[in-house]
Amino acid sequence: MNLFRLIGDLAHISSKCILVWAIHRNKSAEGISALTQGMYSLVFCTRYLDLFWAWISLYNTIVKIFYLASSFYILFIMLRVYPYTRESHKAYGITVYSVAGSMIIAPPVVGFAFGWSLIFSRFGGEVFWTFSIILESICVLPQLVLLRQTTVPTVIDSYYLLALGSYRGFYILNWIYRWFTEGVVDPIAVTFGIIQTALYVDFAWVYYGRQRIKLRAGALIDSQDYGRGWLVGRLVGREAADLEHGDVDGIFDADSEEGRGREEGGIALPPDAPESAPKSEPPRPPTDA
Repeated sequence: MNLFRLIGDLAHISSKCILVWAIHRNKSAEGISALTQGMYSLVFCTRYLDLFWAWISLYNTIVKIFYLASSFYILFIMLRVYPYTRESHKAYGITVYSVAGSMIIAPPVVGFAFGWSLIFSRFGGEVFWTFSIILESICVLPQLVLLRQTTVPTVIDSYYLLALGSYRGFYILNWIYRWFTEGVVDPIAVTFGIIQTALYVDFAWVYYGRQRIKLRAGALIDSQDYGRGWLVGRLVGREAADLEHGDVDGIFDADSEEGRGREEGGIALPPDAPESAPKSEPPRPPTDA
């Protein structure tokens, strides 16, 4: 392992710790996409199947277990402990297409890159690994959709984005270093890693250049901000036509009855919102003096 890979791993671990700390500090998971975090959990489950049949090193094993445990812990505190944000139909659609598309293209990608015989080797382990690489490159898409549509300050801050960006940046340096020193190039990891890095960089440009208020160490970002990005503006930056028919984000509290079930007409209401608008009394007819 070289220094670039080590720093990249530490940056990735830091991003998980920062996210957990931000959720606990704010006692809220508002603005964090449960769909994105769920896909990350799926990514690590399918990538680290080799824990059952391969031993590389103690460091490698500890890091893999940390990724798995932290991903499921984030999902748990989001869905069962703190309030979280309801996501749109568009975000669910992107998630379904991302998972299904990654599953469909993973086998042919393995076949063309490394040979068709590897598809069925190690119980399909190479295909599961490739699936995780492809899916990780686009896991952030539901999060981008949610940040555009949410109307509350998020708990995502610049430290989290910096850690994620550093993770991808040092991994790119790791690939370049291995190419020059070992002559090793993994075409699958490099190709989809570049896609993932491009999405992170473009979103970081949108985030740091936004002209919006910053509250609770988070931010409000809308489609006008996304319009400044080259990639995210095309993927999720169009005007929100899916706010029709009650497709609006709402805040759900895992512990309170108000946050769990209060919906009216398909639109989730915040806990302190009135059940309905007060009805005004009809005007009285004039009376003769």
